Amino acid sequence: MELVVSGPTIEAAIQAGLAQLGVPREAVEIEVLDPGSPGFLGIGAREARVRLTVRRPSELPARELAPQQIEEAVAEVVTGLLTSLGIQATLSIAQEAVEGPEDRGSYSIWAVRIEGPTAGRLIGRHGRTLYAFQTLARAIVARRVGAFVPLVVDINGYRAKRAEALRRLALKKAEQVMATGRPVELEPMPAAERRVIHMALKDHPKVTTYSIGEGEERRVVIAMRWTSENA
Repeated sequence: MELVVSGPTIEAAIQAGLAQLGVPREAVEIEVLDPGSPGFLGIGAREARVRLTVRRPSELPARELAPQQIEEAVAEVVTGLLTSLGIQATLSIAQEAVEGPEDRGSYSIWAVRIEGPTAGRLIGRHGRTLYAFQTLARAIVARRVGAFVPLVVDINGYRAKRAEALRRLALKKAEQVMATGRPVELEPMPAAERRVIHMALKDHPKVTTYSIGEGEERRVVIAMRWTSENA
């Protein structure tokens, strides 16, 4: 997850971003996009801009947290949020291993699965409401246990269906790129969905992928892969 934040100083921007994400400083990587400028007598002043990227669990400092403590906190937080929204649903929580990119290896997450006839209201267009719910749950859990918890929320099996749709989209757009020779920009997507596109085409012999944009406007571009044949 990434967040671009502005502030009167670099430190102020960082603190504002940490507050929005609800995670401690050690849970993020910080990139200064613009150090800002005080201007001259206030004229021409420019705010500082930073990008905060939540680290993968394998990159975080070790924390002494019992799994039962984390599971209980997650259950209480998610159940409380669902109740406040008037949604009745069943909840299952499990710690699972997830395959990361080749250079990161596998890492562990807490998978929260929500099932219920009215739970679908929390998905939203292209899962935007689901990701917002997940971000909120992560922030509250982090404050409760005093550490970032890699929490992934799914509702009525939406993630698997969306991932399959994204893989089909990636292959379709790859065909378009090969036919025209021109790159294709996809619509803005959350980091998890961009990763599905990247992974779907990472071994493609003709096309490659990369991301452009910042914050909520970050998107995947599919382009021809440079080789000696098309040099």
